[in-house]
Amino acid sequence: MSNFDSDVFSLPTEADTHNHDYHQLVVVLDGNTDFDIKGNSRQLHFGEGCIVPSAEGHAFAGLGKNRIMVVNLPVPPQKAITDEEYEIVSRLFDQAAYFELNPRLQILASALSGELEQYPEDSILARACGNTLLSAIRHQINNKDSRIRGNNLDIDKLDQFIELNLSKKVHISQLANFCFLSVSQFHERFKDHTGMTPHQYLVRKRLDRAQSLLKKGYPPIQVAEMCGFSSQSAMTNVFSQTLGITPLKYQKKYRGH
Repeated sequence: MSNFDSDVFSLPTEADTHNHDYHQLVVVLDGNTDFDIKGNSRQLHFGEGCIVPSAEGHAFAGLGKNRIMVVNLPVPPQKAITDEEYEIVSRLFDQAAYFELNPRLQILASALSGELEQYPEDSILARACGNTLLSAIRHQINNKDSRIRGNNLDIDKLDQFIELNLSKKVHISQLANFCFLSVSQFHERFKDHTGMTPHQYLVRKRLDRAQSLLKKGYPPIQVAEMCGFSSQSAMTNVFSQTLGITPLKYQKKYRGH
């Protein structure tokens, strides 16, 4: 892409090496990827990314299932961005670097990527999403806030992230990464804070959303998918074990309430 733009896609598992005449920002949304910029290699996980200045040779490969968001900034700037804006944003690309998004920006990246995937042909939206993410990351890096220590769990921000991703399979390691904690540290602190394990909490969140959607009249098979259950039967099992009622009977009893 030569225009100031952004996109969401998956990297192939076969390694590729190239360079281009535009700056590029990469953020990992799901899965893991390998990146190498001028011999400085790093395995990037959810919430991590890299800054690739124009003409800087780099290699990359996806490690299994993955999704990334890229933002391209042309050199020189296109009409979609003023000289003043370009001067400010382009300083981010003075040198190649790896970074970790803080929890707030992880939520932002997830939300923006969702909009891009919903409206893939909207070039105005693509530019706006790219500009937003670039500007926000620039502030984080300038504030030297690229590593947040997870001494205290921010359940409100964690809830926002869970709500954004509830229709997908959410791994506990993703939540731990979100809080910049190891899985064992996250599990311990989460249980101390909430009184339940992360898995129990996720199931409760899925169940709460499912109840709400069933009351609105959505068919159970669609509700199961929207709430991230592996199947309709898996959702039925959770309902029966937790509420003592099947989703279909729950819907007949509470629809419209």
